[in-house]
Amino acid sequence: MLAKSFERFIKWALSAWRDLSLDAKVVALFGVGNWFLLFANHTTVAATHDVPLWQLFPPGADAAFLIVCGTLAFAYPLRDHRSRGAFTTRARVAHLAAMIAAFVIIPTFASIILRETGRPYTYIHDGALMIEEASRKLLAGMNPYVADYLDTPMFFWPMINNPALYHLTYFPFMFLVSTPFVWFFDHFGFIWDQRYLYLPAYIGTLALVPYLVRGAAPRLAMTAAIALNPQLFPFVVEGRNDFFVLLFLFAGLALLMRERRTTSSLAFAGAGAAKLHALIFLPFVAVYMVATKRPRTVREAVAALMPTWPAALFLIATFVPFLVNNLGAFWDDVVSYNAGGAAWTYPISGMGFSAILLGLGLIPYRQADFPFAAIEIAIATPIAAWWLIRLWQRPTIATLLAGYALTLLAFLFFGRYFQGNYLGFIAAVFTPVPFLATRAARRVPRRVRRPAPTIVTPPRPVRESQPAPSLLPEPAPAPVPVALDAVAEPSPAGVGAAD
Repeated sequence: MLAKSFERFIKWALSAWRDLSLDAKVVALFGVGNWFLLFANHTTVAATHDVPLWQLFPPGADAAFLIVCGTLAFAYPLRDHRSRGAFTTRARVAHLAAMIAAFVIIPTFASIILRETGRPYTYIHDGALMIEEASRKLLAGMNPYVADYLDTPMFFWPMINNPALYHLTYFPFMFLVSTPFVWFFDHFGFIWDQRYLYLPAYIGTLALVPYLVRGAAPRLAMTAAIALNPQLFPFVVEGRNDFFVLLFLFAGLALLMRERRTTSSLAFAGAGAAKLHALIFLPFVAVYMVATKRPRTVREAVAALMPTWPAALFLIATFVPFLVNNLGAFWDDVVSYNAGGAAWTYPISGMGFSAILLGLGLIPYRQADFPFAAIEIAIATPIAAWWLIRLWQRPTIATLLAGYALTLLAFLFFGRYFQGNYLGFIAAVFTPVPFLATRAARRVPRRVRRPAPTIVTPPRPVRESQPAPSLLPEPAPAPVPVALDAVAEPSPAGVGAAD
């Protein structure tokens, strides 16, 4: 009896799942899955160790937080199943926004409050703390790549022998953007938290997602997949900068799809000037911009890249002052510190190739030097070359993002450390690909076979004395059908003029 009941339940669940809309399936998958992970796996940095997100709340509120997250996660697919028509697009957007607020925004504010009511080095990731202090070093007239951070709250951050005390691993744009805010808050006696910048970037990124695809269901599904990415959204709570970079990347994509090449290249340059992850994206953008113009000469290829000159100037203005001031310090902090070879190198960590070698005992200890840079370049370069050729042959946004995501995966996985948010960042970049590829496949016209033209034979004359009747004009041959191999990239409504 119990087995039959379980079998009936499974059949009902499968039937109900098939009847769900695309957005309901994605929200159910990510919402319910993340709700189970909240109990132990979704953790955030605290005082001396990581804690589950629900432990950011006092007793009673923690249970309410879990109940609200679970109720919202299960309610979306149930509403879609029971009242498909009555569950309007506006109601779906409101429900998804409530889920995002419950899973991400409320815990982020709870973490900010805990930090401000406690100590400045608790409940925040050391990367965010480093950007805050780098901005203060710059305001004090020091080069953030030359200075150390022994006199800052970084010294008390809960990590023994933290090498970040001597190395600033981030690109300049990250702390240059933060500097005016740090000055204002410090000048007027307020407490600046880097998440005041990163949390709006998270929300802004989600607001840009609907501009990349068409249709209410794909837009909602893609927004949910990026907003509730299990390897990304918990890190928003502790102040990692992934969505700050994704904001510029997605803004650039939305502009590029509308042929706003100058402003899109500026957005991509902003992302590249903030983090190495995005700097790898720039060669793919350059090939895409040239390939879509189909140049026949070198002059035409150069002309296709002319809209990017403001972006080039922006990158020069961002990097050159620090390179001229002290090239050695910049190289030591940004390159040697991450790749190995610095006086105090970042320890091997994460879940990539380096962690596998460490677990197998092929690397003796976490700070040991190892030629990871040569390995990751040797593996990522042919992958990048193959995708760049493919992008040249088929210049679509889907190919652009797929090539970049897979190249970045190869480059980071075989690096010195491969963190969970790296995987989340790559997944977020790749998320639009299946939506764009599916849409493009639907737009491929089928080859139409035309019937052969009918030949009309004139009637034979009855008698030779009678004049022959006039012949009917022979119909023109049907045009030869042509297979359209090149698929136009789907562009949302409101395509604007080129810059």
